[in-house]
Amino acid sequence: MIIDREKWNQRYADELADIPAADPFLVQHNDLLKSGHALDLACGRGGNAIFLAQSGYVVDAVDISDIALARLQVYSEQRRLNINCIHADLDYFELAKESYDLVVVFYFFSERLLPSIKQALRQNGLLFYATYNERHTSVQPGFNPDYLVEPQALTRYFIDFEILVNEPVAGPEGNISRLIARKII
Repeated sequence: MIIDREKWNQRYADELADIPAADPFLVQHNDLLKSGHALDLACGRGGNAIFLAQSGYVVDAVDISDIALARLQVYSEQRRLNINCIHADLDYFELAKESYDLVVVFYFFSERLLPSIKQALRQNGLLFYATYNERHTSVQPGFNPDYLVEPQALTRYFIDFEILVNEPVAGPEGNISRLIARKII
């Protein structure tokens, strides 16, 4: 945990303090968003969490970087957004069961965490998932393959969900896999 935290803290310390915009995939499909309790896993600097809070969600934003979370906390408090920042290593973090109407995961993948994500969603809850696929090594050689998925893997992982949007090869380089799914059981 300490090595991962230090790596991400260094990255966020080196970046500008500006909060990034929400991911275009989330914004593009905002018609699916309602309100309720949302979970943003590996939220980074919080662009998606802010967008969701502005859309009416109460958001739990989880990340390993206390620097990114501290900036997000200040930003959300200044704007009175309902964001709960949670500092945690997702390799060890336990997700509360049937607690969320929406879970978003952008550019983080841990196969071990997938069953917990499924359990964290309430019935009819939505999942937005975008992550790098195996083609990413042509864009960023040396990227750890443990964090990559096969292009069709997200649909297999969430086969028991209703698939609303499936983009197994997305992005200009085809190195991103994206999915929106609804928990139906």
